[in-house]
Amino acid sequence: MSALAAQGCRELHDCLAAAAPADATPDDFAALAVAYVRFALAHPALFRIMFRTSCTPADTERDAAAADVDAFVRRAAAHARPDADPDALGVACWALLHGLAFLYLEGKLPTDPPAAVDARVRTSVGALIDA
Repeated sequence: MSALAAQGCRELHDCLAAAAPADATPDDFAALAVAYVRFALAHPALFRIMFRTSCTPADTERDAAAADVDAFVRRAAAHARPDADPDALGVACWALLHGLAFLYLEGKLPTDPPAAVDARVRTSVGALIDA
C-alpha cells in the first residue's frame, strides 16, 4: 500500500506540474486546483489510498513523494499571493483542495457537469487567494 501511495503522489505531482508552474499566478493556481480535484475524481481509489491508508511510518519513499506534492502546492500558493504568509497560505490552499476533492468523492457536492466542478474549484480558490 505504501508503494502504491508513493506512486500516486508522484503521479499527482506530475499532474499538478503539468497544469501550472511552481511560480504560479492566481490563474495558474486555479488551474492547479482544478487539476488536483480532477486527479482525485479520475483516480478515487488511489487518491483514498494516498491519503487515508496508514502506511509504514518509516516509508521514506512515500514520505518524500507526499512532501514533493506539499512543497509544490505551497510554492505555487506563495507565488500566487506573494504578500501572504507562505506557510499559512500553503496549508490553507492544500486544505481547500483536499477538502473539495473529498467532498466530491464522498458525494457531498455534485460532480455533474464537470465544467461546474471546475468552476466551483476555481471560484473557491479565488476566494481564498483574494482573502
